[in-house]
Amino acid sequence: MKVDIFIFSFLVSLLFLSTILYLIRTGKLREQYAILWIILTGIMMMLSLFPSLIDRTAKVIGVSYAPSLLYLLGLVSVLFILLHLTIALSSMTARFIVLTQKIALLEQEQLEYRGRQATADHSLQTAERRI
Repeated sequence: MKVDIFIFSFLVSLLFLSTILYLIRTGKLREQYAILWIILTGIMMMLSLFPSLIDRTAKVIGVSYAPSLLYLLGLVSVLFILLHLTIALSSMTARFIVLTQKIALLEQEQLEYRGRQATADHSLQTAERRI
């Protein structure tokens, strides 16, 4: 392969890394979610700078066609991202349920307080009329 494609791949990875860092700095991406993206970008950068790593890894694993290893790595990366997002979604769903229950309890307390307040006001008005 030509060296140009590896330089282009490295520049794309560098652009992606700078985008991730920008999103973290502006608060649009939290650090806990960005760690996986930064790791994957680092792997992309290493493979761009040292393409022979793919060939050597393929030989060690026993893959006969080294570029197919890239597809496998891409698929595994996507699966890790999906797992990570599913865990985050599950956590947020549990928190949402707890918050919804707390809001319902607060609304119930507020209704009970207003009911007691209205009863107290009515009793006060009735007492004032008697006087």
